[in-house]
Amino acid sequence: MITSYSYDDGHELRRHDAEQNLNCPPDLELSKLTVDHALRLSALTAAQPTVIAANQRLLALFAALPTLNDEDDPNFWFDVQNAGDSMYLMAGNIEGWIRLTFTYPNETALAGNILDAFRMLDAEHRGAVAEVVGKRLSRDDRAAYLGELWIKAVEEAAFSVLIADRAPKDPEAVENFRDSWLRDQ
Repeated sequence: MITSYSYDDGHELRRHDAEQNLNCPPDLELSKLTVDHALRLSALTAAQPTVIAANQRLLALFAALPTLNDEDDPNFWFDVQNAGDSMYLMAGNIEGWIRLTFTYPNETALAGNILDAFRMLDAEHRGAVAEVVGKRLSRDDRAAYLGELWIKAVEEAAFSVLIADRAPKDPEAVENFRDSWLRDQ
């Protein structure tokens, strides 16, 4: 799902106003598309793919856990919050960050905030959160270990989102960086 793009003037457009800015209603006949429509749509498809891919990996890790209304484990997120003794890990906060990420896939709110949440946990609380998460992932004696691996995977995915957001979007900038290292000194 692509929700933002840059076009000519560099103005970033979001999904909720794409129809207006594309001047292309969803039911427009294909034969009525203009060159301008084609250019704008091609810009849409090239919008920040690395940030979006990194966010999709992060969201997939969260999808391994129960939802807020999971009938099988209705207290999971409350248990996570209590284990971490952190308001950052409150279900409402995580829900807000996930909503932003689904609405704007190039958004970094989930990544930045979840990294902050885990960074602020001391070893005891991190271990307790890992135990809660691990029990959901596995019902055997590896629960704490698997929970810690999940936390590390989330941290790595979140870091990837932040790095992808800061990386140059222009292929020419990457090429210039590479060439600057390969020049004969």
